[in-house]
Amino acid sequence: MHRLKSMFFFLLQTEYGDIFKATLEHDNDRVSELKIKYFDTIPVTSAMCVLKTGFLFAASEFGNHALYQFRAIGDGDDVEASSATLMETEEGFQPLFFQPRGLKNLVRIDQIESLMPIMDMRVANLFEEETPQIFTLCGRGPRSILEILRPGLAISEMAVSQLPGVPNAVWTVKKNVNDEFDAYIVVSFANATLVLSIGETVEEVSDSGFLDTTPSLAVSLLGDDSLMQVHPNGIRHIREDGRINEWKTPGKKTIVKVGSNRLQVVIALSGGELIYFEMDMTGQLMEVEKHEMPGDVACLDIAPVPEGRQRSRFLAVGSYDNTIRILSLDPDDCMQILSVQSVSSPPESLLLLEVQASIGGEDGADHPASVFLNAGLQNGVLFRTVVDMITGQLSDTRSRFLGLRAPKLFSAIVRGRRAMLCLSSRPWLGYIHQGHFLLTPLSYETLEYAASFSSDQCAEGVVAVAGDALRVFTIERLGEAFNETAFH
Repeated sequence: MHRLKSMFFFLLQTEYGDIFKATLEHDNDRVSELKIKYFDTIPVTSAMCVLKTGFLFAASEFGNHALYQFRAIGDGDDVEASSATLMETEEGFQPLFFQPRGLKNLVRIDQIESLMPIMDMRVANLFEEETPQIFTLCGRGPRSILEILRPGLAISEMAVSQLPGVPNAVWTVKKNVNDEFDAYIVVSFANATLVLSIGETVEEVSDSGFLDTTPSLAVSLLGDDSLMQVHPNGIRHIREDGRINEWKTPGKKTIVKVGSNRLQVVIALSGGELIYFEMDMTGQLMEVEKHEMPGDVACLDIAPVPEGRQRSRFLAVGSYDNTIRILSLDPDDCMQILSVQSVSSPPESLLLLEVQASIGGEDGADHPASVFLNAGLQNGVLFRTVVDMITGQLSDTRSRFLGLRAPKLFSAIVRGRRAMLCLSSRPWLGYIHQGHFLLTPLSYETLEYAASFSSDQCAEGVVAVAGDALRVFTIERLGEAFNETAFH
């Protein structure tokens, strides 16, 4: 029943799915007339609920549940109607016939997927993918479907572009910290760097200030409005006014690894020397400290600068001797080793991720953020441990096998929060959903390198490279365990 100030009516549904609108004419408690009109036909429900905001929720007996919006309440005269007094004749009650039709008074807004009833199910790897698929026969009558379920989040591909060669890395970068959208996609090849400008279309540009005759190791926003490109022979700092500052590597050494945020940069030279740079008040990138590691550096990462701070305190350094070290970047104990963690295989990639799980208070404010050190190891394992915000000690270590390739870790944005993309033999996404951290595979092919992507057409996307193609995609239906392909 739905009640308005001036009237009320009932919606009744038959076992065939036809809905009738029933109204009563009454004088106080005395009913003088019952009128019934054909309203619309929807799948058979076990319950219907009319909301005061003009919606109807239909909990289906079988199949997907649906939310409908009222376009009209069936007041037109063009519908078959009957009344208790008009139907009665000398021969008795006369039947009234109607013709079911498409939705006229309702329009479907959304639906909740449901496999009910599952009539039969098989688990088999018919498509020779990394994980088997679940084949289910669902539904009944005209809503019967064959559903193929794959573990993982669904992907919506926005664009695929062929590149002039096989790239080894890709980044997106804004021109200003306050910009809403990315300005450039930068793609690195074995001996060149390609810069694509993002606008109405994505097109190659040559006036960005980036050096295009060398491969790139890192590209990022530096400070509020300058850009940085790290290549094997140095650091290129491109100021907003177009001035370019270059820092060259000493001797014949080359840069092999980079870790950076908006205000801090650490590079690892061949041989294991670390050099730490920091932005000063004038916007210059200044060399602060050096540190010799016992051997070549396998990977680096610096956490983003916390809100209201000048620098991030922690630098994570992975070495080929199966260890990860946390070093301090504070001026008091700069480049001092705070903790050492042994791992089962040499680390390939590191990501320090601050996770603010909204549990506890209304906005999660009384549940302080935790910093997690994530490491992709060469044996295909993702290693994850908590970093103590004060001492830098590591605790509560966990590991999970992701695939046959060493996971490469990248920062991404999901629902406005930092998340983690792990690229192994298949991609995975680590993100917060309803206060919990989830690590879920993506139903997509193997990717080599990825970066978060934001443009006018795609607020929260990912740009990635695989083979000689550049791919832009978004991740759909967060929080779900399976993505579905239905055959009707």
